[in-house]
Amino acid sequence: KQWYQRRVRGPTSVPDEAASYSDHLSKFQTSTVPVNSDLTEFVKQCGGRYGLLSFLYSVVLTRGIDVILTDLGPMVEGSLIHSKFGHSNQSLLNLMLTGAAVPNVFDGARDLGGIELAGIKEQSEVGYLTLLEALRFCQVGENLKCPKFPIWVLGSESHTTLLFSTDTAVSARSPLQNAKAAFDQFDVEGNGFIPTTDLPKVLEHLQMVTDDDYISFMRDRLDPDSSGIILFPAFLEEFFPGVNQDMQERQFPLFHYNGLAQSNIEGRVELRGGVATVYVEYNSLMDAGTAPNSILRVLRTKWPTIEIQWESGVPSID
Repeated sequence: KQWYQRRVRGPTSVPDEAASYSDHLSKFQTSTVPVNSDLTEFVKQCGGRYGLLSFLYSVVLTRGIDVILTDLGPMVEGSLIHSKFGHSNQSLLNLMLTGAAVPNVFDGARDLGGIELAGIKEQSEVGYLTLLEALRFCQVGENLKCPKFPIWVLGSESHTTLLFSTDTAVSARSPLQNAKAAFDQFDVEGNGFIPTTDLPKVLEHLQMVTDDDYISFMRDRLDPDSSGIILFPAFLEEFFPGVNQDMQERQFPLFHYNGLAQSNIEGRVELRGGVATVYVEYNSLMDAGTAPNSILRVLRTKWPTIEIQWESGVPSID
């Protein structure tokens, strides 16, 4: 009510159409075991006047408010809306994508001075890539970068759009990505190394041998100078030898959708397709931070060597 009053000219009373949403909500009934007819009716209501709000309330109530507050953790205010800009924050987006309203996009959980920061626990069905990673404000984990299905929400600084492929192999994890996902859980600051004490945890995550004699042998082998750290290239070469040599150039179709008319060519909201090529060789011109357009900057956070030939102009993610 207060939000509405601040943005409507004239009297501060809430108009009938806004107040009537309470009546609309009262028609909903909670059920722990919804049947097909209930779901069909709900989908119809989500396509109506209050569809977006109805969907939002359904997601929040399905997860449970108390559980959502636990998801948010001690470092985040109890809100799913950005306090400054009024759009959904990362917690709400994660709730939609993964079913948990955690505020971070890295894999697993991380320790910050005794405070546990929750990330994405497991591989998501729908993925997420963001321009903020290209700008080095965050690092999206492999659970969101490599979803079960080749569908990604793309985040700009103030908007989200949709990307997908009809090639299901696009989202499959490679051995290199599995290794990096395990390593990154313990390389909290993204420095490219982990403490030698974390080696057993990384190998356990990858379901490898973790007996004491083997761990002691591998620590000496991977840290011959007794510096107390293990570099990712050395880790990769030891446990995944030749993984980079197995990479091959490949092509696949990509499709992008932006629902804002002003962000589409000539104001026509439509699906835009293209052919992506992921090259084996990397050069400095392929850096995500210096890509010639925003969508390429975002996609290079997942595929560092990608180039795309769009059929009808480069789509906007804003």
